[in-house]
Amino acid sequence: MTYLSPGVYIEEVPSGPQPIAAAPTSVVAILGTTRKGPPLKPTRVTGWGDYVRTFGAPSSRGFTGESVFGYFENGGPAAWVIRVDPSTAASWQVFDASARKSFAVTAGSPGAWATSLGIGVRPDTGGASGAFYRAETVTAVTVAAGTPATLQVPSTTGLRPGDALVLVPIPDSGSVAPPVTATVDSVTSSTVVVTASGAATMAPGSIVAGALANNSTTLFLPSGKGFHKGDVVVTTAPNGARTGAQVTDVVAARTSVTLTLAAAPGAVFGAAFVLRRADFPARAMFTNTPSGTPPTTNVPMSALSFERPLTAPAASDLSATAPQSAAARITMADGRTGEWTGGNRFEIAGTTPPPSGPVTVNAPVSAVLLADTGLSITKLAQADVSASYGFLPKGAKVTYKGGTGVPSIEATRTDSGFDLVPTPNDAHTYTEASFTLQANANTGIAVRCAVKPRVGDRLAIHTAFAPITGVDAAGGDIYVLSFATGTAVGDTGQTRFGLFAVESASVAAERFALSVTVDGTAAETFRGLSLSPEHPSYFAKDGVVNGVSGLVTVAPRDSAAPAVSQASAPFYAAADNIGADKPATNDDFREGLVRLEEVDEPAMVICPDLVTVEDSQLQADLVGQVVTHCENFRRFAVIDTPDLTGGPGTDVDADLVKWRDTTLSSTYAAAYAPHLRIVTIDPDSPDRFTTVPPSGFVAGVIARTDRLRGVHKAPGNEIVTGAIGLTQTYTQRRQDLLNPAGVNLIRAFPGRGTRLWGARNATDDTAWRYINVRRLFNMIETSVDRALQWVVFEPNTAQTWIRIKVSVENFLDQQWRAGALAGTKPEQAYRVRVGLGETMTEADIDLGLVITEVAIAPAKPAEFVVVRFSHKRLSE
Repeated sequence: MTYLSPGVYIEEVPSGPQPIAAAPTSVVAILGTTRKGPPLKPTRVTGWGDYVRTFGAPSSRGFTGESVFGYFENGGPAAWVIRVDPSTAASWQVFDASARKSFAVTAGSPGAWATSLGIGVRPDTGGASGAFYRAETVTAVTVAAGTPATLQVPSTTGLRPGDALVLVPIPDSGSVAPPVTATVDSVTSSTVVVTASGAATMAPGSIVAGALANNSTTLFLPSGKGFHKGDVVVTTAPNGARTGAQVTDVVAARTSVTLTLAAAPGAVFGAAFVLRRADFPARAMFTNTPSGTPPTTNVPMSALSFERPLTAPAASDLSATAPQSAAARITMADGRTGEWTGGNRFEIAGTTPPPSGPVTVNAPVSAVLLADTGLSITKLAQADVSASYGFLPKGAKVTYKGGTGVPSIEATRTDSGFDLVPTPNDAHTYTEASFTLQANANTGIAVRCAVKPRVGDRLAIHTAFAPITGVDAAGGDIYVLSFATGTAVGDTGQTRFGLFAVESASVAAERFALSVTVDGTAAETFRGLSLSPEHPSYFAKDGVVNGVSGLVTVAPRDSAAPAVSQASAPFYAAADNIGADKPATNDDFREGLVRLEEVDEPAMVICPDLVTVEDSQLQADLVGQVVTHCENFRRFAVIDTPDLTGGPGTDVDADLVKWRDTTLSSTYAAAYAPHLRIVTIDPDSPDRFTTVPPSGFVAGVIARTDRLRGVHKAPGNEIVTGAIGLTQTYTQRRQDLLNPAGVNLIRAFPGRGTRLWGARNATDDTAWRYINVRRLFNMIETSVDRALQWVVFEPNTAQTWIRIKVSVENFLDQQWRAGALAGTKPEQAYRVRVGLGETMTEADIDLGLVITEVAIAPAKPAEFVVVRFSHKRLSE
């Protein structure tokens, strides 16, 4: 740096040799088959619960789950699991109402586990909503077609010049004037000047409401929130008719919102005089199957059982009667909907039939004349009538009827009770009672109704629309309706009355919800989804379903899919492919080992499923793949020996030695026997106990030993937890054959538990006999390798050599002081040499080589503890 002016200059300079951190040694990599989970993707888990969440419970297909359990049970800190089986994933196809493919859903991972999953889609209108302007006129005014008229209203908030309106005259008792469209000319705080398309007599209480003009693609809502570009906006007219269009732009201003639509949905009136509607809960029971194009399932009225049959709609109520009512709609248990058709049935689209079960029918409401059937009353008295119908007003009548030969009794309400005419015969039994509709409604009409009638509603009495002036709730769904004096009843035999009112339109964004069930129980639900990529809740965007669901993933719609609209909304899902488990081959394990190369952390590798390979040559090939990987990447393999149980004329121990000699020879691997007995943790297994290979438990013990003592401590004479027994009981005599052959045993000792009783590598090389020696070298080599990366492209000079030498010596000194290296002083424990004339020639330097020689004296385990005894003389 050049200094040009006086001042203080701060510089950072190297302070000395780079410290070397010890590489982790206790993390294991486990290859095998699992119940579920991502295939061929190394996944880090830090506990048993973490494993189960990702890969599911153990299964009978292999021993990966039990090995992970044993590893964590014995103190393992973290494991990398690589699922290698080539199982196929379950998938479902979502269709729209025309049976066109919408998008695909795939189980989050392959395997038969997904056969328990169920996929459902249904509309979701809870995310965004709005309302048209609506107000009642304060004074009477007669509006002429094409002539500006001034309407006085309580408030004009939400009205703008140029807005479309609909004028709804309050109906008189005899007729209903049609609604008239109009345009706002100007507004004040309490008046609006309009020019109407037709004449209208607006009595006080008539309705002025916003509207969407027939060819308009701009929808203004004075009250609305939550809408986004890409939404499909569905307007439900006052009579229940539904139209929709996609939103291409949203402009929000305080409480109002203006939506630009991709297409004109048609005229929508913000209010109209119509039949009131309600949702009627019912149950559907049918065995119909889909037929036709597109496939549909017919649901006739006979297939429905309404929860409240006395107020349920009749078949005659379900058809469209424009403009007062749109056709009834049914929502099935799986979310599919259908309209009542001219064929006297609901039609449900889909290649699969909807499930029987709870349904909802949205239909017009009729008030039903009060009647009770199924009675059995003898000795009918005034007290019986008062107990049942004491809520009726004075003058109301109830008629009791019985069987053949039983005269009807008319009970008339009086100030003190009821007068019964003629006097009932105590021997007669009366089976039904009904409210008697009289020539006029002065005394009120008692009805059952699915919704509570409101004062101002109109009851369709014969050909008139009688305004309701009072409503008395008598309990449950029974109401006594009052009417103005002189309200005539044209047909005293009428038993069902349409309930009319000036209802408002509703506006909502119809998104969809995707639900996932496990064995029929809801597990995940994703609401407010949209098919539009422009929408913030686009269903295929990462972080919406993908990456959030632990059970499924979704794929984007095909490029040839129809445009986003109400008609293309997801309607139902059907199974496409069934998930299936498939056994892993050696090639699958080989690919898993290749993927493991991407991960640096694991220091040990186990493959417990190799014991499931029945072909001895394929098993040997798999063992060789695992060991070769460890040799190439400085890792250590814990190998499971076969579970040899023996038979007549066989020598299990000799067979085990033969297997080791012919299958395994490496300083980077150790073999362990026998297999362990544990309490079964596979939820599908009927057995109480399970035999498992020991590698997972051994790896956990090694990890625990590393943490408590250090990698230099041989993992022998260490207790094994989580096992309740062994498949073989070994004695010292039997181990005399196996230990020299490099087969480490797990033995049970009275009072000392089950322990690892061997710490040898599977090799005849005495320099690398012990596990801790190989693993100590692996740790030191890996630590130095990672720590000296800074040296690459540094000047190949003495200054660099010194920094290398000091860094390595400092690290080895730490290991010596920790007891990992033998010797009473550092120069006995290790030696580091680097430099010209020591480890390199000038030719080496010209070739870019920096050669450092490191020699260490590893601490060897006390495998044979010899105590010699002899006689001692008194004089000695």
